[in-house]
Amino acid sequence: MSTVFHGDIAITGGDTKALVSFASAKKTDSKVSSVQIYTEDSVGLVASWGKNNDFPQKILAKIRKNSAALSGLRVSRKAHYGSGFILYSEKHEKGKRIVEQKCLHEYPEIHNFFKRNQMKRFHKETITDLEYFAIGFPEYVLSKDFSKITRAKRQKTAECRFELMDEKTGFIKNVYISSKWGQDPELTSKYVAKVPLIDSYWSADEVREHCKKHKIQNFVRPIFYPLVDEGYYPKAEWQSVENSGWLDIANSIPQFKKAFLENQLNIKFLIEVSEEYFDRKYKEDWQTFTPEKRQEIRTNFVEELDSTLRDSQNAGKSIMSIVYKDDNGQPLPGLKITAVDNKLKDGAYLDDTSAGNQEILTAIGVDPSLIGAGIPGGKLGAGSGSDKREAWFILSALMKTNRDTTLEPFEFIQEYNGWDQTLSGAFEDTVLTTLDKNPTGTQKAAQI
Repeated sequence: MSTVFHGDIAITGGDTKALVSFASAKKTDSKVSSVQIYTEDSVGLVASWGKNNDFPQKILAKIRKNSAALSGLRVSRKAHYGSGFILYSEKHEKGKRIVEQKCLHEYPEIHNFFKRNQMKRFHKETITDLEYFAIGFPEYVLSKDFSKITRAKRQKTAECRFELMDEKTGFIKNVYISSKWGQDPELTSKYVAKVPLIDSYWSADEVREHCKKHKIQNFVRPIFYPLVDEGYYPKAEWQSVENSGWLDIANSIPQFKKAFLENQLNIKFLIEVSEEYFDRKYKEDWQTFTPEKRQEIRTNFVEELDSTLRDSQNAGKSIMSIVYKDDNGQPLPGLKITAVDNKLKDGAYLDDTSAGNQEILTAIGVDPSLIGAGIPGGKLGAGSGSDKREAWFILSALMKTNRDTTLEPFEFIQEYNGWDQTLSGAFEDTVLTTLDKNPTGTQKAAQI
């Protein structure tokens, strides 16, 4: 394998050739920068995600430094998944809606598909992508005759990039996948996989006919939370803390305090000793001492005094300070000890940290009580048990629309493979209760 560099372009030889360079977008796409990709059989322009096409990697690096963000997103993912995926059917009798949960084992084809594709993992990974980036990239693999979806797997959102939209048709044809986005091409070879993209609004029949016509055996069909004005990549609501700078502020405070504690000159007492003290203590001998001997006496005196001041066993004791008079009869302290005030108190910046955590958790939509958010001296409390239960109920209830998005792959596979259309999927809530009502403290309920 060889790599040839042309300016800021790297052409890598091997089974897959990949060229990556930054190019300006066309006039019709003036707000989107692009990355040019060369594979063995085609050339594509990829919509850049961030200025250097590495926004997901940069935001993840910041999140991993922030415990409030990590905990908030973790709680959000847990609430989204609840107690996991279930099947159910529903009917109406005498004006009442009757919901009946179904066992997966009763439907061998669905059960085998779920086992073969590890759908529990698939759902948890998809939820992670949605909660972090508001978009997921599930990939589907078809049977040889295009009649069935045989495989479903998650492609990491952070590694996926859209090809620029075809100006003639208005469609995005491919997704490019790489773990090396944003890295220096002079340091890292660029291996990029190209996967056809299918419009999320197409029905299963439309997808089947399209794949037959173009001989497509695998494709990505993205799912995402509702877009507002984005062209390619959603802007997750919680990422407002990145845009506002609160995430940087929250991350900078512990770094500042750590650097200060490591580098500060930590002086607790200022000890002033008059030369008169040594003259009077040693009298005429003081004048006969060599300079080295005098310095040794001074050093030993200060070290002994410093040791006394530091010793915890001497807490509360008194220290005698000798006072002399000068030639004018004014008091002249022979020994003066002054406590040095530490300008950076132990609680410094706690208010800023508390405010940063509050902003982060507010953006994520998680009540601070659910993660016990609180700082000694800060304003965020851990919350009572009832606070936590109510916060969890509210968060779980708000997950309905998120879960609808997560269920899209199941509904698409169900339609494509011809599974029983009277079945529906849902994610079961975990409902917190008091121990006097349930010894386990939890019960389950489907959010349907």
